[in-house]
Amino acid sequence: MVVKALLPLVLRNISQYAPKLAKPVGKGSEKVLSMKPDVKAGFSVFDEAGLPIQDFKSERLAAKFAEGTKYTVGKTTTPKIEPTDTGALFYASRDAIIQAPQEKMGANQWLSYLKARNIKSSEMRDTSLGNFLANAGNKSFTKGDLVKEFDEIAPKMDVVALGSPGPEKIISNLYKQMMKVDTQAQDPRVGGLVSYLQNNLPNLLAEDSVLVQKNLDGMVANVNKYMEKTFGVKGAMEQGLELTANVPFGIREPLSALSSAVGSRGINLTKKDYVKGPAHAGTQTLPGGDNYREFLFKSTPGKLRQNEPKYEYAHDFGLPAKARENAFVHARVSDRTDEFGRRLMFVEEIQSDMHQKIQRALRESKVTGKKLGDRDGYARREDLPLPADLAANKQQLDLINLKIENLLATNPRSPALKKLGEERGKIRKMLEESKDAAGNIGGSVPEGPFQNSQEYMEFVAKYLVRAAKDGKYDGVAFSNPKIKNRTMSPGDRSYQGNLAAYGPILNKALSNASKKTGANLINTVIRTPEGQIYGGVKMLNLKDNKAAEEIISKGISAYQKGGVIHGRR
Repeated sequence: MVVKALLPLVLRNISQYAPKLAKPVGKGSEKVLSMKPDVKAGFSVFDEAGLPIQDFKSERLAAKFAEGTKYTVGKTTTPKIEPTDTGALFYASRDAIIQAPQEKMGANQWLSYLKARNIKSSEMRDTSLGNFLANAGNKSFTKGDLVKEFDEIAPKMDVVALGSPGPEKIISNLYKQMMKVDTQAQDPRVGGLVSYLQNNLPNLLAEDSVLVQKNLDGMVANVNKYMEKTFGVKGAMEQGLELTANVPFGIREPLSALSSAVGSRGINLTKKDYVKGPAHAGTQTLPGGDNYREFLFKSTPGKLRQNEPKYEYAHDFGLPAKARENAFVHARVSDRTDEFGRRLMFVEEIQSDMHQKIQRALRESKVTGKKLGDRDGYARREDLPLPADLAANKQQLDLINLKIENLLATNPRSPALKKLGEERGKIRKMLEESKDAAGNIGGSVPEGPFQNSQEYMEFVAKYLVRAAKDGKYDGVAFSNPKIKNRTMSPGDRSYQGNLAAYGPILNKALSNASKKTGANLINTVIRTPEGQIYGGVKMLNLKDNKAAEEIISKGISAYQKGGVIHGRR
């Protein structure tokens, strides 16, 4: 039976907020106590303002950290929140809010706390959390309140997949590849298997190209017998081959592809995961490979940025405009077998139509000193901190709203309500007029997430590592400058761009992804059907890496690049 993998969700909430329970008193309190959540006790180091800096498992470790400083050590008891459904990625800032040792803090205190927890500025920017707290002034938020606000202001992310499901195409491509092999010119051990595949692969597909499962099962059994008799390898189709196994590449490559068709390694997505077939199959892709598909990543802005311009992604992928709305990056992917027989998800391209042009203009402006025009950059964000005079008006509005709420609760017939309502209306009008005026400045492209090349390449790499883990791939490999520029001349603009994008920029992104996922960053070798060999191909390795699989299964921080966050790497 051919196994199918599911397309991972992009983002899911790792933790759910569970408020601390007050100690019960009175009759029946023992029963209530039995309902309290599990807690994780530890110690925190606090700065001079009383803000938590870092958590520790023991008082000794906390004291050692605080030694020689004016920091203090205090005991913390934080609800232990079990992870819910895990998609590929999660927001570390949201998790940090839930794990905060204090139940309630002012906006500025929350900002300081999140900075102390090493939440990246790009995450604070992209989620709108930084601007939201900066605009909140002296307002205080409980954990529950801030998590609720976060879920409403942070963007939602989705992925649109285009491809052709099923093993039939893999089998068809494998047959075409095997028919190009001269069995008489091969090692007899290789020639024997290739000859068998040449004669029997056509029997796996009926006249309507539908898989004949019985014939596939028979081929699996025969190949396993051949591998055990010829090379002493048991269960080759199910277990794959060890890197050290003395098995020629001419065996490893077809075995890897056939394992993918069977569903033991490199598992195909289901039909429902794809919206349609791929739009650019064969375009600018390395010869060879199979199971080509395209991934388009979209971002839906939160409530603070609803009225900003919508962006229609330039590559249309044969999709209607609405389906491409606010897409910010795409990836083109195929399946390949490296020289060591590993079944790899191979990334042909990572590109952002949303960010590429604007980021290039920003870089050129920085080099030349020429200021960008009002329309050359991103559209003005609606969540930006207010100027000082408007911030004062906003603070006054908050105060008036508080007075109105108190009067409605205590004296709903108070004559002061009318005057307060009039004042509130005036201030609201001033704020709206200012907002409208500011909104006329900026370009037509909204400031989407993961703006520069390294950011969106790291994002894509992390997501695909999760997809590869779920699909039982041995790893994810990526195009390098030599592969991308194989048909270009050094004078081409794209040639020079590829040298940087698929060289040092991608390498840094993959280094960060490796630290976060536990997938080892190594080099591998890819060979085309024509025999062209490309070395120095970067690969995030999952083969025989149980630690990485465990980390990836729990969810990967969308922004944090390394280290341990609340017990998760």
